[in-house]
Amino acid sequence: MDAKIKVKKEGREGVYTCKQEDIIEWLEQSDLDLIHNYTGGNGPLVIGADWTKLQVIEQIRKSERIGILTGGALMGNLRHGLSVIANNKLEMFDIGEITGDDLEIGE
Repeated sequence: MDAKIKVKKEGREGVYTCKQEDIIEWLEQSDLDLIHNYTGGNGPLVIGADWTKLQVIEQIRKSERIGILTGGALMGNLRHGLSVIANNKLEMFDIGEITGDDLEIGE
């Protein structure tokens, strides 16, 4: 896919933020049908499931903050490159390995 995700540096190495519409546009152009998810629980517990692309987009629309993770930052997110915080709950989505080549970094 030639589309890039429009992001801004968050401050930590490999962590970026983006607008809802920018990640939604990228997802709509992707060939992802099912997207694996981990939902943060109490303490170190996480629950995993597969979501449809439409379910992920609906969650993004409810989000308060979105993170795109690359490189070493992926390890702290269970190798899931998209983080969405909605209703004070962290959702981690596996959108494939995202690299700098997949990003359009703005200011």
